[in-house]
Amino acid sequence: MLDKAGAVPRAAWIEIPSGVWPVTDLKLRKIPFEFSGVKFIWNPENPGFSFFMNQVSFWAIGLERYFCRAVADAERLITDPAALAEARGFRIQEAQHSLRHTHHVRALIERHPGLQQALDATIDCYDDIYDRHDLKFHLGYAAALEATFTPVFRTIIEHRDVLFGNGDPRVSSLFLWHFCEEIEHRSSALIIFNALYGDSFYRMRMFRHVRRHVMQNFETMAALFTAHVDEGPAVRPVRNPLAAVPLRDRLKLQAGLLASQMPWHNPEHERLPVWADSWFDSYERGEDMTRFYRGPDPAGQALPTNA
Repeated sequence: MLDKAGAVPRAAWIEIPSGVWPVTDLKLRKIPFEFSGVKFIWNPENPGFSFFMNQVSFWAIGLERYFCRAVADAERLITDPAALAEARGFRIQEAQHSLRHTHHVRALIERHPGLQQALDATIDCYDDIYDRHDLKFHLGYAAALEATFTPVFRTIIEHRDVLFGNGDPRVSSLFLWHFCEEIEHRSSALIIFNALYGDSFYRMRMFRHVRRHVMQNFETMAALFTAHVDEGPAVRPVRNPLAAVPLRDRLKLQAGLLASQMPWHNPEHERLPVWADSWFDSYERGEDMTRFYRGPDPAGQALPTNA
């Protein structure tokens, strides 16, 4: 899998070794998302959230690739069979996320060729930290960041109707699939980190580096998006892309982010969105998940936030 220089080639992370399969509950779900003709502002009712989710799509490609490279390195050192299986299952899911977001991003680049610069920037950003830091840093980065995903994505899932609204169901369904699987493997990065290091205070200290690095990445993408996308004044970042979420729940989200970085944090104890279970059940029934989310309840009835 290594090239002559000993580095992992750019496409290597999407290859799944034959005969290697996790023994945990994590599953590989190959959902054939298709995004031909997709618009940059795919939800005109909430352009700020559309902009933010597009940043997430570009970011996910570089981020998940970085995680896969780091976890592949960790797999060579992990001796505990359960932790090794967790690492492989995590890497396989993350590779699939990056691959499917690539399909979305390629469709956006087809409409706005200058966006290739944004994709290159996020990949180069994560290549740089992979080259400059050691494995403990990489796994600490993953554990610190992944811990934040359950409170963030739980909030988005529970308020999906006001955030995704009547936007393009292909894009909404892509993100909701990704967020459900992130919640599914919410403990994986911590298990991998603990298998080799188990330094909870190091992981906690990592968060300030992670936060700064992610914010810099998003600022770069915002500048490139506004420079290269000509779809009107709606193409601009907003201060709070989750502004449509009630203040009480945004405050709960902030509390959840703080709790996620505590040394004693255990992701298995997180409250999970009930709707994610309905997503997994629908997948198992063989439903079309490429357009699974088609907008709010047509009857207009408000659902409980945990539904």
